[in-house]
Amino acid sequence: MGKRAALTCLAVLAWTAVALAASPAKVPEFRGIPFGTRLTALPEMEPVARYGDVTFTRRPEEKPLLGDQCRTDVRYAFSRGALFFVRMTLVGCEGQTDLVRAYITKYGRPANASAPGTLRLIWRLPSLTVSLSHFAREGTTEVDYVYLPDLSHDDREVWQSPEAIRAEGPIGFRGLRFGRDIATIPGMALAYREGAAAYYRRRNDRMELGEIHLSDVLYGFARGRFFAAVMVAPETSDFEPLRQAYVAKYGPPRAVPATLEEDLIWSWPKAQITLSRDAADGGITTRYADSALLAEVVHSETAAGAPPVISGGLRLFSRGDPPRSFRGATFGSAVSALPGAEYLFTHRGRKYYRRADERLTLGDIPLTKVLYAYNGDRLASVALTVASRGTDPEKDFERVLSAYTTKYGPATAKASEDGGRLFLWTWPGLSIALCSPKVGPLEIHYLDTSLLRRREADLASQALGVLEHKTFEAPKDNPSRIERANGEE
Repeated sequence: MGKRAALTCLAVLAWTAVALAASPAKVPEFRGIPFGTRLTALPEMEPVARYGDVTFTRRPEEKPLLGDQCRTDVRYAFSRGALFFVRMTLVGCEGQTDLVRAYITKYGRPANASAPGTLRLIWRLPSLTVSLSHFAREGTTEVDYVYLPDLSHDDREVWQSPEAIRAEGPIGFRGLRFGRDIATIPGMALAYREGAAAYYRRRNDRMELGEIHLSDVLYGFARGRFFAAVMVAPETSDFEPLRQAYVAKYGPPRAVPATLEEDLIWSWPKAQITLSRDAADGGITTRYADSALLAEVVHSETAAGAPPVISGGLRLFSRGDPPRSFRGATFGSAVSALPGAEYLFTHRGRKYYRRADERLTLGDIPLTKVLYAYNGDRLASVALTVASRGTDPEKDFERVLSAYTTKYGPATAKASEDGGRLFLWTWPGLSIALCSPKVGPLEIHYLDTSLLRRREADLASQALGVLEHKTFEAPKDNPSRIERANGEE
């Protein structure tokens, strides 16, 4: 079959795939099967996968209708035994013009939610949402039909099948798709700004997550686009029920224990979720983010000089597990647990030690010194100074960067204040920073960011406490002043 014939078949498919009745009261159909039909009434369906209450099936006699150049795969999804979702995946098709034109002719002008490399058109009907997505890099087209009459149009817009949400992560939050412009969302009130982001609260928002009470729900926007959501629950006891619910929905997470907090991370190429429990003060925070948009926010903040290693906000976390100790010294442990500890000095309330038995190498990387810093008798950071092995500092830097990238994956890069370079590997409770200053030796810092955040918060609280106890009075007359009361000298 030629290219023109294949495109003609695409147009025919768009007309024939779904038969919607003229009367809005009639249930929509897909290839003669009404949505809501029980799986038991369709004995020809073959199950191919099951996720919780959702069963995915196929019809062996399904006709592709698109010829040899365009393969078609159709999957039918049944929730609690009733048909509610169909996905057509088209592979090898050249051109989308006729297909898009046919859908526009049938359903009218769509909402355009396209992004670079992806064409995405959405038709919202009274009880059905139809979306057409073409992925240029993969060369595939997906047409989804979602029949969820009890959901709002917004909720159907961010609906995902259990299969897709485990494989891809969330594409939005509470009916708002990531990337949506704030101008199209009513009822938003600015809560605060933080760096490159602005956080809003939504009027009449639900303050429950299942049976869990929420103390706050925030929506993050950068350059007017929705990129993240934050939910706060005050009761620490809700952590385990939340963990179980998220594991059931998204699969097993990465657990990243920190000194003062416990974090679970679900990461996908296009999305990230973190579930965090503050082990010291209690409380739970859940953060959803679009990875690409979050990366733009992080880049804007680091370019402006923000300290990403101690930020308590949203971050793109490094893959793999962070080091929870350095040479047997666990972050958060007491000085008494540091073998051969020798006190050196105190700076800004932080005590610095070295070890008598320290090896001044890190693999094949020579070191000149290693310092252990303690906040309130807890190991908060370790600083390593790299010894140059020659007259080429750039070669030394590339060698160290390559070693850490091999172990921890790609780093986030930013320029330091002195014009040097800073590479960061960040996890919820710990960060590694490779610092290459304009002048001076190369340094590697391991930072327990939960302790650093607590220290910053304590210093701020102390400053506010002192300010509250100050009494401001008008200055008293000073007989030694050089001005007279009338202002003359």
